[in-house]
Amino acid sequence: MRRLSLMIIAAFSFAAFTSVSLTASAQNAKKPNWITKAPTVKDTYVGIASVSKRSMNPDGESSDNSSVQMASSIIVSQLFFNDKYKESGKKEAQKKILGSLHLAVDANSLLGKLIMKGAYLTSFDDVFVENVLNTPLFKLQGEWEDDEEYWCYYTITEKDYQARMAAFEDSICNQAETMWKLGMSYQQEGLLYSAAKTYSQALDLVHPLIYTQHMVKHDFENVDLFMSLYNSYIHVYDDIKISCSTNEIPAVAGEAVPSTFTVKVDQKGVPVQKVGVILDYEGTTDGSLITNENGEITFSIVKATDEPQQLISFSIDKEGLYDLPESYVFSQLTERSDNFGTAEINVKLFDPTNYIYLNFNPSDSATEKAVNELISARKDLTIVKDRKNADLILDARLASLLQQQSDPKAKWPINQFSTSLLITVDEKSSGKELFNFEIKDFQYLAPTSLSREKVLHSSAKEMSRQLLREFPDNFKSFSYDKRALVWSTLK
Repeated sequence: MRRLSLMIIAAFSFAAFTSVSLTASAQNAKKPNWITKAPTVKDTYVGIASVSKRSMNPDGESSDNSSVQMASSIIVSQLFFNDKYKESGKKEAQKKILGSLHLAVDANSLLGKLIMKGAYLTSFDDVFVENVLNTPLFKLQGEWEDDEEYWCYYTITEKDYQARMAAFEDSICNQAETMWKLGMSYQQEGLLYSAAKTYSQALDLVHPLIYTQHMVKHDFENVDLFMSLYNSYIHVYDDIKISCSTNEIPAVAGEAVPSTFTVKVDQKGVPVQKVGVILDYEGTTDGSLITNENGEITFSIVKATDEPQQLISFSIDKEGLYDLPESYVFSQLTERSDNFGTAEINVKLFDPTNYIYLNFNPSDSATEKAVNELISARKDLTIVKDRKNADLILDARLASLLQQQSDPKAKWPINQFSTSLLITVDEKSSGKELFNFEIKDFQYLAPTSLSREKVLHSSAKEMSRQLLREFPDNFKSFSYDKRALVWSTLK
């Protein structure tokens, strides 16, 4: 403001020697007759308007600032305001002519529908004036001004106006119909943002004409181009749905899941391309969140959290879709944003510990003790007492065969036995054998008076020494990770 005041003072200093003569000339100039009485011209629209120069700022807009009012003389307006006030006067004259056109708003037109819904908040006068009446056919017939006011007198003949309207409507509607069809083709390809932008541009193009209807042929029917464009625009994002390749992802707390998952976005079965998907998850994920030509995004879990209940939610990036010009119908598009679909995937934590159940047949304390010691030495295996809680089943089967019976008449009758121990480890879920170890033909001598059970126990006790020597080296190569089993369902 200080700068403006300094400029004004400088201007007055610079123009002081001419200000008296110019002001006197302005005051002595006689007002033309058309100011006091508007002329009547046959077959011609007349627009006469005035604007207060004291209320104009350098942008041609009204101002209440006193410093600006001080600079509202002809000299200052010529130095600083240029022809801004003249442009404002021209617009007022155009509005006067618009008033004399008596444009009738069709109740079934787009403008009529918007007004009845209370959804039209733009000045249609300004739109019509700027796009239709702002033409070289609109001619200046006279102007007059003093320190206070600027007056202008414009005309346009009915013939020129009709010709202007016919050419304007023909050009605009042809362009808009082409854009409407282009938008629909984008939508059929799943390029919804491109469709919305095209519809928006077409609606802005036809804005000055939406007070009436313009019928075109579409799908063998006559439809209003403007209303059809509007409906295509506000429904362009309807029925967007999101679906996931799985409903549940098994995961281990703090670990990655070795699989890639897919989320698809479609509109009535048509893949939606180039739309952003927002992924919300407390853990860490990785992936591409812009849909490809198949309407899909892919992601993976890099690190799951330790929360017992975990959820990954997906939604459409509304900000990306609504990054459009804010046209006069923009709010009718955005108010439908709640129609966007969402999707969720449960993340279910599982215990990665490998639980093993030991089964001995027949039960034998010596064998059980030896096997328990060997399995307990493995840090990747945990022994459980209940078979139903196991991931692995270890079976230890003892067998003893009388190989040679002694002569009953012998002084010290001794029988010879052949004993074996077979240890297998099976995957409980599939029954697949993962490991086996066997001691065969272990020779054992026992008095004939010893029962079969005692023979078996004694031979097992003897075999346990061999078991403790040989089993660890054989079992060293065994490995199992139930993650692989659980995650195999994701392949």
